[in-house]
Amino acid sequence: MNRRDVLQAASAGVVVALAGCLGSGESGPTAQQPDDCPVTQGLDVGWPEELTTETVESFVENYENAYYREKVVDFEQETRLDEYALSANVASGPTESGAGYEVELSGGGGVYRPNLHLAATVADAPVDADVHSTDDLETGLASLLRDAADSDEEVTQHVTRRDVVRRFVATVNELSDGEPLTGKGDAATLYFDVDGTTVELSVSASSFHGDYWWSAWYYVDENVVRRTDDDSVDPAEGELLECRGES
Repeated sequence: MNRRDVLQAASAGVVVALAGCLGSGESGPTAQQPDDCPVTQGLDVGWPEELTTETVESFVENYENAYYREKVVDFEQETRLDEYALSANVASGPTESGAGYEVELSGGGGVYRPNLHLAATVADAPVDADVHSTDDLETGLASLLRDAADSDEEVTQHVTRRDVVRRFVATVNELSDGEPLTGKGDAATLYFDVDGTTVELSVSASSFHGDYWWSAWYYVDENVVRRTDDDSVDPAEGELLECRGES
């Protein structure tokens, strides 16, 4: 019987014997400190002052969401278009286990990273529009505008490199008279003078995302927080993420 079956059975009031996990007696985990205490992940999640099913549920949800974002995905918002949309919730438990509690969580969602679609074409600027110089533009963007001016045809580019997207977003937001690019579907139009030829640059923000679906099992007592993402592993034997005090 795997961990999911055990927790579901325990939640339903079925007595399940599983050495070292659920049930009382010598085989159950205790609140003794491991030899390698203290340990911490440095997450901004406060430990409950008192362990109850309610406080453990809230704590583990908050902890898993912080842990997954900072330690698993290692998400950093590099542009205003980046979006972290992952969340985890308790799927089963908390269930008393030895001196603490076991909890199963499931999580999912996406991490969104921006792409930019650029289209440059020769066009007359509206009377009230600013026409910018290309002198201070980086080489890639200036080359796109020059290609459009020289060919008198629309020239497009799809930008996916993180550093280039970041720089282009900053440039567009600095020069644009309208709303800045802040999310998927946002667009901006700029005009540039390329050796006497006016070129219209249309910039639209799209995004790609990575899908994430996962499960995790926790063991929490007054001294330790342990986690595993393998349902065949006893949570009380999972990776030690937090341990309070000296061993």
